[in-house]
Amino acid sequence: MTNFLAVAIAVAVMAFLAAASMLASSFLRDKRRAQREGAVSNAAQVYLASFDIRARIVAVTLSDQRIALMVETPPHKKLRFSHIIEQPIKHFVFKQTQIEVDRLFWRFPLPAKNAQGPEVQYGVTTTTVMPDMIPPSLPKPQKTPEVNSPQDEEDDYFKRQAYQIEEVSWEDYSAISKSGPSHKQDK
Repeated sequence: MTNFLAVAIAVAVMAFLAAASMLASSFLRDKRRAQREGAVSNAAQVYLASFDIRARIVAVTLSDQRIALMVETPPHKKLRFSHIIEQPIKHFVFKQTQIEVDRLFWRFPLPAKNAQGPEVQYGVTTTTVMPDMIPPSLPKPQKTPEVNSPQDEEDDYFKRQAYQIEEVSWEDYSAISKSGPSHKQDK
């Protein structure tokens, strides 16, 4: 009986040690993963901050040990083409942390309808502002007299035309395009 009790105690101690080592291993693995994710998100944050872009960045380790970055920032003119800035971010993060980022996911949340949006300064940018777009509280710009150009006449012609857009089968399109005016000149 004492032999059986000794074996049972030894098995219980071994099981306890195995469970404790697995728990410690899991804890250390999670801690290393959190440190990696923190380093990657901090490096990406530094890169965007160098361009005066405020963003909330979260790094996530995927199941196959690849890293994905999730970037949430308000709509910003500098990020209009966010797919172009992805490669420099990945390169900067790799140089800083020696960790390769596999994917970037962008989110540009818009404010709610009743929320106050960012202030827009009219006349500062190069975009054309139509008079009906300006709020009544701001003065309307004075129109300067311009000389009519042939471009203006063409625009007026197209503005007067009524267009109808509809789907057309390929056969109808082929028939219309073949019967249209010929651009070949006889010699």
